[in-house]
Amino acid sequence: MKINKIVSGVILLLILVFVGCKKAETPALILKEIGPSKTKEGVGFNPQAHGESAIWANAQNTTDTTVIIWGKTKLQTFSHNKDVLTAPVPKELYDKTGRYDIYLLDTKTGAKSNTLIFTVQ
Repeated sequence: MKINKIVSGVILLLILVFVGCKKAETPALILKEIGPSKTKEGVGFNPQAHGESAIWANAQNTTDTTVIIWGKTKLQTFSHNKDVLTAPVPKELYDKTGRYDIYLLDTKTGAKSNTLIFTVQ
């Protein structure tokens, strides 16, 4: 009888502990600004040492696994601090007139940011 009370007490305690535990919410991934946000068809921007173009992103709540996505293309992304990411942009991504979705993706969690537009005129 005494063992039943102890077991019941332990079970009740475990239930209270697990019910009270919530998964910590991860802050939303936010894309604040990109630079540049436009170019002319086939015209490079933010020239790099090897002649390629580059884009930067001012963001919030990035992680080591956050990358910049251009349309459907995952760019090789570099983190310069917690709020600034950069990535080289292959010329084939800006050689046609159009509006291209730019957003951030945390490749570990699958979290996506809001979308900003890069315009090629």
